[in-house]
Amino acid sequence: MKGVAELIPAPKRGRYDRTLSRHARQAEQRDRVIAAIVSIATSGRELSVANVIEHAGIGRNTFYEYFDDVEHALRAIDARARGDLVVRVEAALRVARTPLERVRALARAWSESLLESPSLARFALRSQAPGLDAAELSGLGRYVATVLEAEVEFHSALPGLSDRLRTTAVAALFDTVSRVHLATRAAVADELQRLLTELSMRLLR
Repeated sequence: MKGVAELIPAPKRGRYDRTLSRHARQAEQRDRVIAAIVSIATSGRELSVANVIEHAGIGRNTFYEYFDDVEHALRAIDARARGDLVVRVEAALRVARTPLERVRALARAWSESLLESPSLARFALRSQAPGLDAAELSGLGRYVATVLEAEVEFHSALPGLSDRLRTTAVAALFDTVSRVHLATRAAVADELQRLLTELSMRLLR
């Protein structure tokens, strides 16, 4: 997913970079708001408009230029993370043929997307409303489950793809292993990819 830069102090009134276009300044401001939300959410602090504007160093009106409220901002960040992952996964699967290649391509796209911006990844991987029975899947995890279920259409040789319990287990595996990896290990995409591929194949064979 496209990285969210480390939060930097907002420029003082009238001190913004005048070489930037209006569109670029707005994008920079929006990213500052997103970075503040991600930072607050991953630190466990209360997510409120007051805390966001204080952390981002912006005015309340600036926040409301981009988002209606905190929930609107959360939905927008989740959609951004999912959209970036979808683009990577679809591109990776277009050139993968065998069942192993396709699982490996999914794991690679996932790993590269998450580790491009670890702070945003930790935010996107938080558990959300349970849409798949009792599984505590993130929005990204639910997307992985749909990708795996769609693989049945490709007449895959992996019998586990026709079993919703196993595809959900693999999606939960992507979520859980990635959360632990981001919390405890160096951000190395190759290592995460290999681990996800190996464990997924065990579940799907």
